[in-house]
Amino acid sequence: MKKFKSVISRTVLFVLAVLWLASCRTAKELPVAKIKPISTSKLLKRVEQNAFDFEYFTIKRMSCQFSNNGKKTNFIVNLKALKDKKILVSISKMKIPVARVLLTPDSVKYVNYIDHNYFIDDYSYLSSFLNIDLDFVTIQSILSNNAFSYRNDAKNRDFKTFDTFVEDGMYVLQSEKTKKIFKLEKKHKTKKIKRRLKRLDDNALILEQLYFNPVNFALLKIVINDKTNNRVMNMNFDNFVKVQNKDYPGNIFMNFVSNRSEIKLKLKMSGFSTNKINSFNIKIPQKYELINMN
Repeated sequence: MKKFKSVISRTVLFVLAVLWLASCRTAKELPVAKIKPISTSKLLKRVEQNAFDFEYFTIKRMSCQFSNNGKKTNFIVNLKALKDKKILVSISKMKIPVARVLLTPDSVKYVNYIDHNYFIDDYSYLSSFLNIDLDFVTIQSILSNNAFSYRNDAKNRDFKTFDTFVEDGMYVLQSEKTKKIFKLEKKHKTKKIKRRLKRLDDNALILEQLYFNPVNFALLKIVINDKTNNRVMNMNFDNFVKVQNKDYPGNIFMNFVSNRSEIKLKLKMSGFSTNKINSFNIKIPQKYELINMN
């Protein structure tokens, strides 16, 4: 189990976290004209209308620069997806296979070719590791550029408790009952924040904001503030290309900060394709050690 906590394994898991968001598209410029407020339902409808729909999807090359408390390493990633069925992530370093991860609607299969081990699990371990409510449907929604919520609350699956407003020339989708907390944070009113959090349920301790371009309703930025574990994740997207007349990011930057570490991950992507994929192979050699995740 100690081997599993190696730098490579931790890096693979954080690469996965970003791959779930890797398909969020955006545009380079925001409009100069004043933006009119719209309802949450209308925003979600426009985002869905502009979502990227696919049967097969490939990102042939993702150059990853990973940093953990200043310690840096680089990887190359390939992603393949079959709608509603499979997502395969292959990771290599200097043309040497490092790991593969196969995601299906009910399982996660992980093989580490460096430490010679593997595990097969549902999404419980990854959800626990990333402190988010994660499943195949959520991942596929992100690959399709639809709005999504990290909050482990059934009501938030369809954004019934979310609100929409305009900020810095962008549409923002945010939980309605936590909007006041963000306002208090800007004014540095720590005591009032603590009092308000006590009146909210546990799920409200994860605060989420999604920023959308007002022209093409693409996702520009994500901010996840985990109050329970004192962690913050920021993601930004730029350098966009066209994939079947949809805007897709060529670069993604993530910054993950907690009490114990600061993780930075930069992705430079190329080689997008929607051609048919014939193979989603993930082989586990007989001598590899099975890791128990429970």
